[in-house]
Amino acid sequence: MQIGIFETDHFEGAYPVIKLFDNGQNEITIFTYENSFRQFEYLFKENVNRYHWVIKRSSESKYQFIYRLYKDSKDKNFDILYLNTIADNHIVYAIMIAGLRNMRIISTLHDINSHFRFIPALRFRRFIRFIGKRCLIKSVTEFNVVSSTMVDYLKKKLPAHKKVHCVPGSVFEEFERPDISLKIQSPIKIVIPGSIDGRRRNYEFVFKLLAKLNEKMKNEVLIVLLGGSGSVYGKQIIEKCKSYVLQYQNLQFSENDIVDQPTFDRELDDADFIFIPSVIDTVILDGVPETYGESISSGNIFDVIKHAKPFIIPHQLNIPQNLESSCFKYSDPDEIANFLEAFLKKPDEYFKWKEKALENSRAYTIEKIRFKNPSLFS
Repeated sequence: MQIGIFETDHFEGAYPVIKLFDNGQNEITIFTYENSFRQFEYLFKENVNRYHWVIKRSSESKYQFIYRLYKDSKDKNFDILYLNTIADNHIVYAIMIAGLRNMRIISTLHDINSHFRFIPALRFRRFIRFIGKRCLIKSVTEFNVVSSTMVDYLKKKLPAHKKVHCVPGSVFEEFERPDISLKIQSPIKIVIPGSIDGRRRNYEFVFKLLAKLNEKMKNEVLIVLLGGSGSVYGKQIIEKCKSYVLQYQNLQFSENDIVDQPTFDRELDDADFIFIPSVIDTVILDGVPETYGESISSGNIFDVIKHAKPFIIPHQLNIPQNLESSCFKYSDPDEIANFLEAFLKKPDEYFKWKEKALENSRAYTIEKIRFKNPSLFS
């Protein structure tokens, strides 16, 4: 089959889609931006040339690139055009889709509520964005969500004839992961992946946890903020980190706007636990409320799957049921501190958590995801 995959922002989420379609028979064309292509080069390494790449030129506007996507799609007559992220110009994409009649098109929705709810404001662009998203919902007949916890929520909002797939935002490739000791050592390394964004993660809670750890087991636990700090909020948190490390040694962070993929993967491979201090109710765009684990999913869950790590989350966060056994849920900093302190007394107990994490990630191999989605990958 001829497969077209469009992704300009979430390269890490498009990687599993590409791998799932790459069955040795499909011819795959990927439309992306230059910054994402550099990350794809790292992820695919010598296999990057297995695919045909259409990369936005620096001299090319977004509209020109969308037109090139449209023209190439018509010329190649894709069996499937997979739009993994539409981050802007929604109405233009809706017009493009209308021009690709009889082509099977699948669109991933990352933030469901923003496609169905409008919060009025004196901003014309907000209104145009919403109209564009509504046009997309009408023009597309097949959608994808990245977490099983989002499937029923989206189905309730769509007409019955529209289909919802669930292709997760990560695949587990065990041969790609380094062998790591199953025994925990001091300091216990806790990694919080993702850009420093107060809409997605609660960093004030992180500092409360650090204070609690300093009371109970100073320098026995290391917390790593593994994300860029390009936003105003991110810079504020970094300044707070700088003040903190003048007195304590159990926090690491990056001052860069972006953490490159090799560093990101290396730090997560070296982690003992992934910590997701997720907010639950949030607003990502245009004043529309979203709920993590229902209308939107944390990308950190897919870091857990990819790196086969036990993880720590707020008890309110809804996650796929098959990950529950390698997850510790908390209500306050004391619970996390007590949980970690127990491993210092019995380091061998970590073996059970690591084994569960491996077992849970093995449910997300390429073969198993293909099997669950036969209408896409058979």
